[in-house]
Amino acid sequence: MSKLKKLLAVDLGASSGRVILGIYDGSRIATEELHRFANTPVEAGGHLYWNVPELLQEIKQGILLAVQAGNEIASLSVDTWGVDYGFVDHAGKLLNAPHHYRDQRVGKYRARLEELLPPEEQFRLTGNQPDPINTVYQLFADLQEDPMLQEQVGHILMMPDLFLYLLSGASSAERTILSTSGLLDAVTGEPSSEVFGRLGIPTRLIPPRVEAGTAIGTLRPELCAKLGCGPIRVIAGASHDTASAVASIPYADKDGAAFISCGTWSLVGMETKAPVITPLSYECGFTNEGCCGSGNRLLKNITGLWLLQETRRVWAEAGEALSFSEMTALAGKEGAAQSFIEPNDPLFSTPGDMPGRIAEYCRSSGQRVPETKGAILRTILDSLAKSYASTLKELEEITGTRIRKVHMVGGGIQNKLLCQLTADASGREIIAGPVEASALGNLLVQLAALGELDFSRAAEVVGASETLTVYRPNK
Repeated sequence: MSKLKKLLAVDLGASSGRVILGIYDGSRIATEELHRFANTPVEAGGHLYWNVPELLQEIKQGILLAVQAGNEIASLSVDTWGVDYGFVDHAGKLLNAPHHYRDQRVGKYRARLEELLPPEEQFRLTGNQPDPINTVYQLFADLQEDPMLQEQVGHILMMPDLFLYLLSGASSAERTILSTSGLLDAVTGEPSSEVFGRLGIPTRLIPPRVEAGTAIGTLRPELCAKLGCGPIRVIAGASHDTASAVASIPYADKDGAAFISCGTWSLVGMETKAPVITPLSYECGFTNEGCCGSGNRLLKNITGLWLLQETRRVWAEAGEALSFSEMTALAGKEGAAQSFIEPNDPLFSTPGDMPGRIAEYCRSSGQRVPETKGAILRTILDSLAKSYASTLKELEEITGTRIRKVHMVGGGIQNKLLCQLTADASGREIIAGPVEASALGNLLVQLAALGELDFSRAAEVVGASETLTVYRPNK
């Protein structure tokens, strides 16, 4: 094994992206954020899209910065949020801008899809919790809206697979990201013939499936020439950002351990050997997604830091800009929240006046309306902590496992108040770290793919690379 290995992790979140340099010395990974950029959707014609050309340019800029600093990059990989995708035609050209999961076009076709494939059936077949943002809903809507697409499209590429294709020219469908789609058979992991058949969608739209940690090619020669670098290996990692985040968790013992991946979305769950497809898991709103390697992530999606992000944006547009640390400080000066919201209520799912919607929710539910900024922020944080705690209890009931410890990872753990409130609300020890969980998991999977790391040592490497913080419940 070489003494030093340098890799790039492209970690695209729903609100921002990062290109991170990882340097592995055989025992620990040092990381450096080379490039951070906004991921701002584009609104056009009443629809919401991802700006793929701009994001691709930002990724190239991150690679260029790494090369200009004299780094010899061995490989790179991309992880992103789930469910969204792009259409690629038979000539390999991207058709149209990929829709954002918050685009509202699905509503027009939802009833027809659920008539052909009722929600309970979707869960039984795929293990995915039915949701209008899921790929299956979006794809059905797109093909209903424009039937000619079925002939024009060569295949669909989930977002990380799309960026890997644009960088390397290699088409693939990595398992962890495709497992968010509502298109795969829960048992076999292959495209569900029953789902595709009932909805009239050809299975040929899905390119060849690959496992997390598959080297699919190298950076396009013309890109290498433009960026001034040698052939960088391109790896389909644990391409779903939550799968990457979970791959970075430094478990001392997985038994009795749950996780909270805290970002724009909060994902609360635990790893299981196989999908958990029971009436109770369906009723409680849990979904099943793939892990790096084998295994299953049983989890629930909870609207997370989106509530804070939208609140901050609304205040900034009103000329009252606050940093996230200032917002946390304001919330910390407040006592416990007097009112609570349900983070997953549809009222909070789309861009808009979040503080006004919180007031509306509290008023309509007969609760005290938070009037100050601090009170609004404390309502958000206490409501998130309460939601996390109730979800952990549901996990215990569904799996019959007593959860003793919770690993909390992702950018949200920089909010120390939220971590402590979660410990208090759940009555459990919270182990916070790493912050850049998705990027670190991305790097770990690359190292395994290159033969530089036995993945059974991943937790050991994370422990040597990151400082973890433990929060215990205040009694």
